[in-house]
Amino acid sequence: MKKIFSLLLVIFSCYFLLAQQIVDSLQKLLAGAIDDTTRINFLNRLSSTYKNSKLDSAFSYANNALELSRKVHYEIGEITALCHLADIFSSTGNYSNALEHALEGFKKSEETGDKNLMARCLNTLGGVYASQGDLKQAMQYGLKAKSIIEEIHDERFLSIMLINTGYGYGQMNELDSARIYLNQGLNLALKLQDQRWIATAYLNLGMIHSKAKQFEIAFGYYKLCIPNFKTINNLRFLTSTYLRLAEAFDSTGRQDSAFYYGMLSHRLAKEMNNMNEFFNSAKHLASLFKKSGQFDSAFIYEEIAMNANDSLTNQEKQKQVQLLTFNEQLRQMEIAEQKRKDEEVRKRNLELAGIAIFIPVFLFIVLLLGRKKVKSRTVEFLGVLALLFLFEFIVLFAHPYIGHWTNESPVWMLLILVGVAAILIPLHHKSEVWIKKKLASKSEVRLQPETL
Repeated sequence: MKKIFSLLLVIFSCYFLLAQQIVDSLQKLLAGAIDDTTRINFLNRLSSTYKNSKLDSAFSYANNALELSRKVHYEIGEITALCHLADIFSSTGNYSNALEHALEGFKKSEETGDKNLMARCLNTLGGVYASQGDLKQAMQYGLKAKSIIEEIHDERFLSIMLINTGYGYGQMNELDSARIYLNQGLNLALKLQDQRWIATAYLNLGMIHSKAKQFEIAFGYYKLCIPNFKTINNLRFLTSTYLRLAEAFDSTGRQDSAFYYGMLSHRLAKEMNNMNEFFNSAKHLASLFKKSGQFDSAFIYEEIAMNANDSLTNQEKQKQVQLLTFNEQLRQMEIAEQKRKDEEVRKRNLELAGIAIFIPVFLFIVLLLGRKKVKSRTVEFLGVLALLFLFEFIVLFAHPYIGHWTNESPVWMLLILVGVAAILIPLHHKSEVWIKKKLASKSEVRLQPETL
């Protein structure tokens, strides 16, 4: 038995080594990427990879992907980054920011008309509401995503959504609906030979039948998912499956089987350092030993459970510290971003002020030139140029305010700008005629004595 668990530990270590190799490969590819869209795609993939381990790294990659996407107008990269950021904010409990990013992503996906993106954004929105505990709202978004996926015939995505929907109904104890969706998702996963989601569907169906006290059916599903989880090296779900089996056998009075699977779950959880499952399995074993009258063993596992609970508490405290650190880093980034925006506004205002000073000075110089020995055509050209500067400056100055008043509506902006042009063009023409006459007359007066 020790050899078996040693082998499982080696497999688990190899699994994480492979995950690290994937991250290293992505970082190398990112460093060598020249094309902006390729860089954005790698940034988003790295963010997705880090979401369950290092939130600060995940946030940094997603935020960089978002900024670069907006710079180069790469909508798919921008929407993907927004969804990643929504997931990250949701993980930290910052639900307002999570919803803001998820809704922005969904709005932009609607504008693109890309139904695959729309479905993924709806799925993200459902995940945010699920994290808040609002399962009904989460299910509504999940069902909307499902209807879109059915339209585009993405069977793999549909199987995932069906299984997730079934899980959601199971959490709400609507077992009949849960069973229907899980079976539909399972059939698609079997068709696609997707081992991960086949096993996940089996596990969820086992849980549903356990809730319904249909333990014999539950046993069958639990045992079906075990070889699949072993095949794909999903040891976390394998540990959970062993514990579910132990609880089901305990509920039917089969103590030997309950002990066997309880021990499997406990040992595997210990080797994985999965403190949550380690605590749950220790509590269950303590309960089993109490029922069988083995109070010394029950006391030992109660003590193990208490230590595991203390460890979980410490982990939770560390997580809270990490979240506080992350939120402070985010606050500093927001401050830096606001400073950058303020600097841009300040720079623009200075440029506008410089232009506002330059135009009358330039016009004054042109008028002075009209009194000097300069060709009349040159003076007229400079005068017209000064007027062009003036009227274009008026349009440039008014444009942001017009955009703000109209909420960047193309129709209203066009109508208002046409109205402004209808006023400025006649004024420009009249001013041009006037200044030409003025300069020409001065030039004639200046040149007259020389022609005599």
